[in-house]
Amino acid sequence: MLILFLAYSVSQYVIIQNWAMNQETESIQKKMEEVTAYIEGMPADRDVAESAAYLEVLNEEDQTIRVIGDAGVPVVTVADDDVDEWLEPKRLKEESLEEVEVDEELLLVFRMPVERDGFSGTVEITRDIESYESLFEQIGMLVLVTGIVAIVLSFIGGRLISFQLLRPIHSMIAAMKNVKQKGLQERVPVKSNRDEMAELGMMFNELMDNLERAFQQQQQFVEDASHELKTPLTVIHGHLSLIQRWGKENPEVLERSIQLSLNETDRLTHLVSELLTLTKGQDDSTDVANLENIPVKQKLETVIENYQLVHSDFEIRADLGVESGTTLKMVQNHFEQMMIIVLDNAINYSEDEKVIDLKARQDDGRLVIEVTDYGIGIPESEIPFVFRRFYRVDKSRSRKQGGNGLGLAIVKRLVETYGGTIEIDSEYEEWTTVRIAFPS
Repeated sequence: MLILFLAYSVSQYVIIQNWAMNQETESIQKKMEEVTAYIEGMPADRDVAESAAYLEVLNEEDQTIRVIGDAGVPVVTVADDDVDEWLEPKRLKEESLEEVEVDEELLLVFRMPVERDGFSGTVEITRDIESYESLFEQIGMLVLVTGIVAIVLSFIGGRLISFQLLRPIHSMIAAMKNVKQKGLQERVPVKSNRDEMAELGMMFNELMDNLERAFQQQQQFVEDASHELKTPLTVIHGHLSLIQRWGKENPEVLERSIQLSLNETDRLTHLVSELLTLTKGQDDSTDVANLENIPVKQKLETVIENYQLVHSDFEIRADLGVESGTTLKMVQNHFEQMMIIVLDNAINYSEDEKVIDLKARQDDGRLVIEVTDYGIGIPESEIPFVFRRFYRVDKSRSRKQGGNGLGLAIVKRLVETYGGTIEIDSEYEEWTTVRIAFPS
C-alpha cells in the first residue's frame, strides 16, 4: 500500500508540474509570435525602438521583453525591473528556450532571432516563474501530507477490515482449542451472510458433525462389540471352570460343557468373521480382480432352491420378473452373501405365518430385489437405526433367535460398494420388506 500511494503521489506531482510548465511555455511562445510579427511587420521608415509602446501593451506582470541589436546591446527594453542586472544580453541566430536561476529567482528565457529591412537582432522574453515554483512546493507538500494521511487511514482501515475478515478464523481456532479441551461438541458461530468465510465456518461445523458422529458410532461399536464378545467368553470361562472342578470325573458334565463351549466358540468365530467383513476395505484389489457378470435370475433361483431344502417348513414365493440375460457386475460371493443375510433375517423373524415373498424386477434402469416376511415387523421409530452395527429392535427376542446384529450393516456396506441402495418398509407385527436396488 505504501509503494502504491507513493507511486500515485509522485506521478500526480510530476503530471501537474509538467502540465503547468507546458502551459507557461505555450504562453511565452504565443507572446513571442506576437512580438516578432509586430517587429517584422513595422514599416521600413520606422525604427525598432519605436516598438516600445506596443511592447508595453503586450507585456505582462513578472515578464520582460527586450529587443537586442547586432552589437548585442538592447535596443528596446520593457520591464518592471532592471533586467540588465538579471541577464546579460545575447545575440542568437536560432531560437532558444531555457530555465535560468538568477539571485535565487527562477526565470524562463525564450530567445528568437528577428529580421527586417535594415535590422537583424534577437527578441528576448524573460518570465519570472518563481510563483510557479512556490505553487509546486505547495502542491508537493499537499501531495506528501495527503499521501501520509491516506497511508495512515489505509493502515487503520486495513487493520479493521482484516480483523473483520479474520474473526471467523479466530473463532475457528478458538473452537479447535475448545475441541481439544472440551470435546467434539464445539462449533464455530456462523453469520447469516453467505460469503466465503461463512461457508468456511459451515464446512468446519459439518466436518465436526461428521467427526462427532463417527466418534460416537465408533464408541458405540466398541461398547457393543465388547458386550457381544464378553457373553460367549464368560460362558466358555464358566464351563471350563466347571470342568476343572467336577467335569474331569463326571462324563455327563464334561460332555455338556464341551458342547456348549464349542457352540459359543462357533458364535465367536461367526462374530469375528462378520466384524472382519465390515472392516474390510472397499477398494480390495482381490475383489476388483474377481468381478463377474452375475446372472441375477439364475442365481436367485439357486438361492431359493437351497433355502427351500434347508427350511422345508417355509414357503418361499418367487416372482422373478427379470430377463434371463440380466446380469450384475460384482463378486459372486458378495451377491450370495447379501441374499443369504436378508433371507436369514426374514426366516428368523417370522413367527406363525411362515411365508416369504421374493420379487425381482427392472424399474427405470434399475434392478430391484424385494424380500418380504410376515413376522414381528419393525416399529417405525426403529427403522432408521436397523443398519447400525449390533443394533437389535427387540434385544430379548433377537438374542433368542440368534445373530449378532451385524447382518444388515454388512448388506448395506456391500450394496453401497456397488453403487446400490437399500431401504426397509415395515408394519409392526405385520410385515417387513427389504428393498435392494442396483443400477443395471
